[in-house]
Amino acid sequence: MKPLSLVMQAFGPYAERTEIDFTPFHGDIFLLTGDTGAGKTCVFDAISFALYGEGSGGRERRSGKSFRSDYATAEEHTFVRFTFTEGDRTYTVTRSPEYERAKKRGSGTTRTPAAVTLECEGEDTVYTKIDEVDRRLCEIVGLDHKQFSRTVMIAQGDFLRILNAGSEERRVMFQKLFHTELYSDAERALRERSKEAREARAKAVQAALLYASRANCRPDFERKLTFDRAKENAGDAPGVFAEVLLEYEQILGGELKALQKKLEEASRKVTQLSLALQEGEARNARIAEHKALSASEALQKAAIEYRAAEETALVICARALRIHPAEQAAIARRHEANAALESEQHARKTLLDAEVILKENEAHLAKANEAASALSRLEEEGLRLERGLDALVGAKKAAEALENVKAELLRITDENADAERLYGDLRDRFWLGQAGLLAERLQAGTPCPVCGALTHPSPATRAADTPEKEEVDRAEARMKQVGARYRDITASFEALQVRLQDEQAECRACGITDGETPETLRESIAACKAEQQKRKNGQQQALKAHSDATAAYSAARAALEAATEATLKTEQQAVLCEQEFQKRLEAAEFSDLMAYRTALCSEAELERREKALRRSKEEYERISGRLAQLSQGIAEGECVDVLAIKEARELANAEAERLSDLVRRLGYLQESNREVRLALQQNERERRAADAEWAVLEDLTRIVGGLGAGGRAKLSLESYVQRYYFKEVVVAANRRLHVMTDGNFQLRCRELPRDLMRQSGLDLEVLDRSTGGWRDVNTLSGGESFMASLALAVGLSDVVQNQSGNVRLEMLFIDEGFGSLDDGTLQRAMELLARLSDGKRTIGVISHVSELRERIPKKLLVTHTARGSHIESEY
Repeated sequence: MKPLSLVMQAFGPYAERTEIDFTPFHGDIFLLTGDTGAGKTCVFDAISFALYGEGSGGRERRSGKSFRSDYATAEEHTFVRFTFTEGDRTYTVTRSPEYERAKKRGSGTTRTPAAVTLECEGEDTVYTKIDEVDRRLCEIVGLDHKQFSRTVMIAQGDFLRILNAGSEERRVMFQKLFHTELYSDAERALRERSKEAREARAKAVQAALLYASRANCRPDFERKLTFDRAKENAGDAPGVFAEVLLEYEQILGGELKALQKKLEEASRKVTQLSLALQEGEARNARIAEHKALSASEALQKAAIEYRAAEETALVICARALRIHPAEQAAIARRHEANAALESEQHARKTLLDAEVILKENEAHLAKANEAASALSRLEEEGLRLERGLDALVGAKKAAEALENVKAELLRITDENADAERLYGDLRDRFWLGQAGLLAERLQAGTPCPVCGALTHPSPATRAADTPEKEEVDRAEARMKQVGARYRDITASFEALQVRLQDEQAECRACGITDGETPETLRESIAACKAEQQKRKNGQQQALKAHSDATAAYSAARAALEAATEATLKTEQQAVLCEQEFQKRLEAAEFSDLMAYRTALCSEAELERREKALRRSKEEYERISGRLAQLSQGIAEGECVDVLAIKEARELANAEAERLSDLVRRLGYLQESNREVRLALQQNERERRAADAEWAVLEDLTRIVGGLGAGGRAKLSLESYVQRYYFKEVVVAANRRLHVMTDGNFQLRCRELPRDLMRQSGLDLEVLDRSTGGWRDVNTLSGGESFMASLALAVGLSDVVQNQSGNVRLEMLFIDEGFGSLDDGTLQRAMELLARLSDGKRTIGVISHVSELRERIPKKLLVTHTARGSHIESEY
C-alpha cells in the first residue's frame, strides 16, 4: 500500500480545503512538524479515518463524530479523500463523519449523516454502503484497524502497546498477517469431528436402550429374569441382549407352528358350515320367491286391458304433438301483432305530445330573442361605467399623491432656503477672513503672497468666526443636494396637478357625478354584467330547448310511421299462421279444438307414458319366465333349518378367531423382537467403529489443541506456527535494536508460560547485557521501550512483506516518541529509518524534536491561523 494524496476539508483544525501530495516523499523519510495543537496528528487521523472510520488512536481516544472543524461554516462539508495504490490498482476513498452543523436558514442545527464512497481507477463499480466499504478496504489493505495501528501507523503512545501486547492479542494479529487461520480451522475441525464422534457414541448408547425398550417376552417365559437383566444392560452390551432375543425367537417359532396347525383345522370347519348355510338359505329364498311371483302374475293379467287402452291414447297424443308447433306459431304471431298495435298507439300519443312541446318552445324562443335585442346597449353602458371607474380611481389616487407631495414640497422649500442661507453666510465670512488666514502663514524673510514684501510689520488678524474651506465646501454640497431634491419634488407636484385635471375631465366625459363613489360604480358594473349574462343564458337555453323539441318531434313522426308499417306486417303473418293451424287440425281428424286440447300432452309426458307401458309388458314377461324357472328347480319338501347351522358356525368361528389372535400376537412379538435383535447387532457394529474413530480423533484434538495431561495448556498447532513467525520478527527486530542500543539489549520469546493452564508462546522478554539477566519487557524505561517498540514494528513489517504476497507495507507513520532519546540513540534511530526506507518505503514522522528538523530535509510544515491550520510542503 502506497499513499498518493490526502484531501481534508472542515476536518479537525483544517477548515479550508487542504491537499497533501505524498508522491515527493515516496521511498524517503519526511517530517510532520509544527506548533503544539496545530493539527499534526490530525493528518494521520485523516488517513486512518478514511480507511477505517476511526482516528489513528481508535475510538477510545477520539470519536469520528468529533472530527467536524469548529472553524467550518454551515455551507462547508466535512470530508477526507485518500488516494493510494495497492499493487497495480489505484483506489480513492472519500468519507464524511456524522456531525451537527448550523442550519443554512433560520436558527438551530441539523444532523448530517455519515457517508463513504470507494472507487477503483479503471472500474465502473462505486461502493457507497459503509459496511461494504469497510469490508472491502480491509480486504484491499490486508489489515484491520488495530493491526494497521500496530504495523503501519503507530499513533502517539501506541509503541508500548506493540511491545507489551499479550499472547492473545498477538495471536489475533499474526493470524491476519500470516494467514494462520488454516491451522486454527484444522484445530476447530478436529474438535468438531471429535465432538461428533463422542456424540455419535452417546447416541449409539441411547439408541441401543431405545431399541431394547421395544422388546418384550411373555410372562410365562421361564428365562424372564435373564431377559429383563439383559434388556436393562443393552446400552453397554447390546450383543448379549441380541443373543437372548435370538433364543426366545426360536422358542416362539415352535409355539407358532403348533398353533397354526390348530387354526387351519378350525378354519376348515368354519368353511364347511358356511357352505351348508349358503345352500339352505338359497333353497328357502327360491321357495319364498315362487310364492310371491305366483300372486303377482294374477295381478299382471288384470292389467292387460288397461295397457290396450293406453296404447290407443298414446297414438292420439302423438298426432296432437305433431300439429302443436303450428298452434304455437299462430299464438306467437298473434302476440306480435297485438304488441305492434300497442306500439303504434304509443307512438301516435308521443307525436301529439312532441307537437305541443314544440309550439311552447317556439313561443319561449321568441321572447328570449326579444330580450336579447338590448344586449348591445347594455354592453355600451358597462364600458362607459368601467371607464368612469378607472378615471374616478385615478383621480382619487392623484389627489392623495398630490397632498403628500404638497407637504413634502413645503418642507423641502424651507430646507432649501436654509441651505442657501447657510452657504451664503459661510462663503461671505470665509472670503472676509482670507487676509487673516494669509497672515497666519507669513514668515520673516519669506515673500508675502500678495505684495511680495519680505518684512511683515503689521499682519492682519483672522476673525474668530472665520470658517474653514472644508466647512464651506460641505455647505455648498449640502445646498446643491437639497436644491436638486427641491427641483425634483416641484416637478412631481406639477405633474400630479396635470394628471388630476385629466382624470377629472375623463370622469365628466363618462357622465360620473360628484356623488358617485368607486363602490357604487362597481355595483352598477356588476349589475349590468349580470343582466347581460342573464339575457345571453336565456337566449341560449331557449335555442337549445327549441332544437331539442324539433328533434323530438321529427323522431316521433318517424317512430309512428315505422310502428304503422310493423302493425300491418305482423297482422298479415298472424292470419296466415292461424289458417295453417286450422288446416292441420282438420287433417289430424280432431272433431274440434277441445278434443285436440284434451289429447295434447308434452313430449316428456308422452315419453314417460310409453316407457311405463313398455316396463309393464316387460315385467309381466319377466315374472312368467321366472315362475317357469323356479317351478323346475324346486322339489317338494320343507325348508332347511338355517338357525341351527348358524349357531354351529358361530361357535367354530369364535374358536378360529381365538387361535388367529393368539397366532397374530405371538407373530407380532416374534417379529418385533427380531427387528430389535437386528438393530442391536447393527448398533454394536457401528459402536465399535465409532469408538475406534473417537479414540484417534480425541488424541489428535488434544495434541493439535495443545492440551496436556491434567488439563495443562501446551502450545497449539496455530500457536506453534505463529511462534515460528514471531521468532523471525524478533530476529529482525534484534538486528535494528542492536544498532540503536549498541548491543545492550536483545529480545526473545518467553520459553516458559506465565500460566500453565493457558495457551502461550507469544510473550516477550528482554536481555539486559549490563546485568546479564532476562527480564519482562514491561520493565524497560521510556526511551528503551521506544527503541524496542520501533525495532519490533520494523521487524514485523519486514517479516510480513517477506512472508505474504498479499500484504505490502510500503509506508510507516510514527507519531512522537523520539523526545525520550539521547543524541547518540537518536542518531542511530535515524540511520535505522534511513536504511529502512531505502528508496522503497515511505516513512512519516511526527515530532517536536528540533534536531529532527535539521536531519530530515523533506517536511510538512503545519501552521495555526485564526481561520484554522494550514500545511505547506518542503522538499
